Amino acid sequence: MVLIGSVSIAMPSKSSRKVSKVRMEAKILGCKISSTLYGENKFKNKSSIEVSYQIINETNLKDAHFIRDKDKLILYSPVKLKYSDSFDSLNIMLEKISDSLDEIIFTKSSISFLWKEKKGIEELKLILVGLKKINLF
Repeated sequence: MVLIGSVSIAMPSKSSRKVSKVRMEAKILGCKISSTLYGENKFKNKSSIEVSYQIINETNLKDAHFIRDKDKLILYSPVKLKYSDSFDSLNIMLEKISDSLDEIIFTKSSISFLWKEKKGIEELKLILVGLKKINLF
């Protein structure tokens, strides 16, 4: 019994193998994956998402933070962005990307985001394509 119990603890579950596969494929697609549990965490979402994904920011949007509230991504900061001429079209583009995005942070060098990894690699590919289309600012 002890041997069977210790072996079953050491073996990863089906869901953890799936998430591991998604993370390996994400790295091939150019994503950097970081833990949200340790170090400096700029995300406001306190859910059970353990890792953040990061890509190089090739858009003109250099400072923005969006958080999912119920079924919509809302602007967290900077507030002045909300009053820009292109904000409505940016908001529409973000909503069209994916409902699995929970939070997005645009900085000068990178785009960091939290998403529901269990939706799989195809969902991540849609997110990456959608984020690269944002080039309004």
